Amino acid sequence: MKNYKILICLQLVLSIISGVLVSKMSFLGRLGINIVYKEYTLFKTWWKTAIVMAIIQVLLTLIQQYMGQKQPANKAKMFSAILLVVAIAGLYGTYNDFTTTFSHKILKEKFHLGFYLFWLTWIIGNLYFLFYRPKDELPPLQDLSSKQL
Repeated sequence: MKNYKILICLQLVLSIISGVLVSKMSFLGRLGINIVYKEYTLFKTWWKTAIVMAIIQVLLTLIQQYMGQKQPANKAKMFSAILLVVAIAGLYGTYNDFTTTFSHKILKEKFHLGFYLFWLTWIIGNLYFLFYRPKDELPPLQDLSSKQL
């Protein structure tokens, strides 16, 4: 349980950093959001962006934790691997979009870094669940009846 708390704290801190970076968009980006893309006003305020990113990260963590507890290990690992592939595809898609779409190019590097950090945080969570093995709380009991005293 302690490791889950560390993972969630790390995700919350990285979500705050992502939210701050996303809110540091260029003047032209802010102008575009105010005039044309009003549905993206969320990205102008760092704490709103951080809350949305943190909710997504924590939900993914809770779902993977649930899968790890309620499903066989191979199914839980497969689910985490699928989410890892989705995260890598999302990171690549975000990079591709930010480098080819003019309206996204002018938003500044900090804005881009905020979203890259979001995907990297997602990847960290998936890697945790792929490679983490919970320790047994108690060691297995030994059969004392077969031993001679």
